[in-house]
Amino acid sequence: MHQGEIGEDNVNWEAAGALGEIVSAIAVLATLLYLATQIRQAKEQTKQSNELSRFSAARDLHGQFNDLNRLIATDSSLRQVLVKPGELSAEEREQVYAYAMMFCNVWMSAQAAYDNGLTDESGYAAAAKDVRVELNRWPHFRAGVDEWLSNYPENSHMPIFQSVVAPHPKHQTEPPKWPTETNASTGSNRL
Repeated sequence: MHQGEIGEDNVNWEAAGALGEIVSAIAVLATLLYLATQIRQAKEQTKQSNELSRFSAARDLHGQFNDLNRLIATDSSLRQVLVKPGELSAEEREQVYAYAMMFCNVWMSAQAAYDNGLTDESGYAAAAKDVRVELNRWPHFRAGVDEWLSNYPENSHMPIFQSVVAPHPKHQTEPPKWPTETNASTGSNRL
C-alpha cells in the first residue's frame, strides 16, 4: 500500500464522520421543531378545552337557576307557600326547606365552579348577588336556608354563603326560627 492511499482513506472516514454529525444535527433540529409545533398545538387545544369547560359550567349553572325559576313559575302550591304570611305548617316548612336546599346546592355549584376557574369573577358575583336577592324575596326562605346551613355547617365557610352567615353568627348553634304571625306581619324577612 502506498502512503497516499492510507491518507485518502482517513480523509474519507473523516468526511463521512463529519457528514454523519451534520445529518444528526439536522435530525435533532427537525425533532425539536416538530416537538415545538406539538407543544404549541397542545397548548392551543388546552386553551380551547378550558374555554369550552368554562362555557359549559356557565351554561350548566344558568340551567340550574332556570330550573329553579321554572319551578316557581309552574308550581302554584310552592309559590303560595313562599309568599304566605304568618306561620307555616310542618308540611309547608318542609316544602320551603326543600326549595332552599335546591338553591343552596346551586350556590355551592357556583362556588365550586369559581374555585376551580370554571366561572369568572362576574359569573361568581352574579351568583353571590342571587343569594342576597333570594334571601329577601320570600318571607320564609331565609329560615329554610338557615336550617340547611345548620344541618350542613361545613358549608357555612364557603364565601358564597357569607351574606347568610354574617348577619346570623349563631345559626350553627341555634335552630332556625321560622317566621311567626308576629314577625311576619312586620314585613321583615330577617330573623
